[in-house]
Amino acid sequence: MDGDQDVIPGVTNGEPLARLAPHGTCLSVPHGDHLLGNARPDWLPHLSDHLTHTLTGTSA
Repeated sequence: MDGDQDVIPGVTNGEPLARLAPHGTCLSVPHGDHLLGNARPDWLPHLSDHLTHTLTGTSA
């Protein structure tokens, strides 16, 4: 999960790390700020669905 409005010089966003993980995924929220607090309704349902499907082995 990355908020595209959260730009910290010298800090890498999560997308490159997600690519390296065997089952990694990354959701980018274009209007999200630091910790995505301003965009919670836009990412929380996606994350909860992802966790549910990953932990139960079901497809989305």
